[in-house]
Amino acid sequence: MKCVSEDIHANAVVLFAFETVMEGDEVSVKVFDAKGKVAWEKNDATSGRHGFTSETEGEHRACFYKPELTSLGDEKAKAAALAKHRVRVDWKHGVAATEWKSLAKATDLDAFTRTLRALEADLREVHDGMLNLRALEAEMRDMNESTNAKVAWLSVLSLSVCVGMCVWQIVYLKGFFERKKLL
Repeated sequence: MKCVSEDIHANAVVLFAFETVMEGDEVSVKVFDAKGKVAWEKNDATSGRHGFTSETEGEHRACFYKPELTSLGDEKAKAAALAKHRVRVDWKHGVAATEWKSLAKATDLDAFTRTLRALEADLREVHDGMLNLRALEAEMRDMNESTNAKVAWLSVLSLSVCVGMCVWQIVYLKGFFERKKLL
């Protein structure tokens, strides 16, 4: 089984398409979501298309396999047999998954309006990405501040231990030298 993956945001429209390079070469495919649940499966096909909306954010995988190869016991033989099969894969998600020409035909839009809608969708995706980055930055900043506070308290504790050991050493050495009558 060979897998490819794509990092996809939650609630993103995803278009997945594949086709085998060699004519008549059939493979089976399973598309997994970020939680590992099978989102789509197709057996013994030379090509296929599937569209879905991602439920969770994370790495979505598409795994290709030949069912008849699972009976082979040797892993090297499986890998060699799978290496003979070539598959062309196309993942599209977000704005890239929108087919503007078919949308324009369905709603009877002119080219300028279609271009404006595509730009608006691009801007919306960039804005969503920036909001996502802002949330990640806030999470990282909170973690950084928490770690900084812990290190500051560790430094204070370390300094206190050093000062305490210094005072104890002075008191001990003073008593030691007084007992030896050197002071």
